[in-house]
Amino acid sequence: MWLLGFLCTSSGIFIGGMIAWHLKGLQQRVDIIYGLCAGIILGLISFEIFPEAIELGGWLSTFIGFTIGMIIFEVLHNSLHSNQGKKSTSKKKLYIRTGLTLMFSFSVHNLPLGIILATNQESDFTMTLLQTLLFHSIPEGIILFTPLILAGINIFIVLLISIIVSIPVSLGFFIGGYLGFDLQLINTTLISFTIGIIFMVTISEILYPVLIKSSIFKVLFWVLIGLGIIGFYLKLL
Repeated sequence: MWLLGFLCTSSGIFIGGMIAWHLKGLQQRVDIIYGLCAGIILGLISFEIFPEAIELGGWLSTFIGFTIGMIIFEVLHNSLHSNQGKKSTSKKKLYIRTGLTLMFSFSVHNLPLGIILATNQESDFTMTLLQTLLFHSIPEGIILFTPLILAGINIFIVLLISIIVSIPVSLGFFIGGYLGFDLQLINTTLISFTIGIIFMVTISEILYPVLIKSSIFKVLFWVLIGLGIIGFYLKLL
């Protein structure tokens, strides 16, 4: 079962990476790509991950995890900027930094999903959860790989990162299997922790840079298009 969870997650992320790869012809229109990407991220948080965290562990643990995620992002973000001093950051470095932060966030997010899978493997919920892992991971793959592909990574790296980000699902499965019960509070805190980081990445690393260089109306238009796309996609599942 841990292998199925790993394969569903890595396949979904890789498919999302391939979709992002086919969008690389729009590299010169970063405002469109990042507007769409921001809309998809905010939609995924609002329509899927945030309600999932609240249902799992309630408002309080969700709020605590979300706040911790935002604080940790701010600490890391300010630390990176102070280390760079007054040196300007190249676009490539910015794309890589954004991609690596998202990679870390999605890896942490996948850990509780593995725990949930382990504690429900004897129920009818298992197949639904595996399908959710697959289709839920596709938009995550698009989000994760958009900045990395803009930075110039190749298909082999896309495959490698898909595997790395999916490993926590297997790790979480073994943790859940060993403990034998669902750690709702920890799962909720981890999920909402990643929401906090992803939200801050979206605002400060994706939206803010394009809003100061492009038309606000144009960027917000593509954000709304992204929200519509992810909303329609999730409705189909």
